[in-house]
Amino acid sequence: MQELTEEALVAASVDDVWADFTRADRLQEWMWPPRFESTAAVDLRELGRWELRSDVAELAVEATILAVDAPRTLRLAWRWAGEDHSTDVELFLEPAADGSTRVIVRHSGFVSDEERASHVEGWSNCLQRLVDRYGGPPGEHL
Repeated sequence: MQELTEEALVAASVDDVWADFTRADRLQEWMWPPRFESTAAVDLRELGRWELRSDVAELAVEATILAVDAPRTLRLAWRWAGEDHSTDVELFLEPAADGSTRVIVRHSGFVSDEERASHVEGWSNCLQRLVDRYGGPPGEHL
């Protein structure tokens, strides 16, 4: 099985970034492009649901929360709607200089190079939207 790790430095506190991943109202604002008109649902507890949907893009993630250690780690059994295969997503938030947050995403369990490659691109784009949400990389928005 293959895995990936993507990282970003976000000019926001750990608490703010945690809320961006764990509050449905905030998650749907940034995770996918605005044109997707995303909706989200988060039941922040072990075995709770973490879902993101776009009827416009005909796309949905139907994840199950496997572990929560607020506000530092979140682990999900990640499954695209309509697929039987799930993968494992681990999200780590670490305090960084000047009140910023290092976001680390480890995603594993891919069955092919193509599946891994599409998720590398997807996570890279998502994390860039999160960076942009706070005005760009730390130090650039001053």
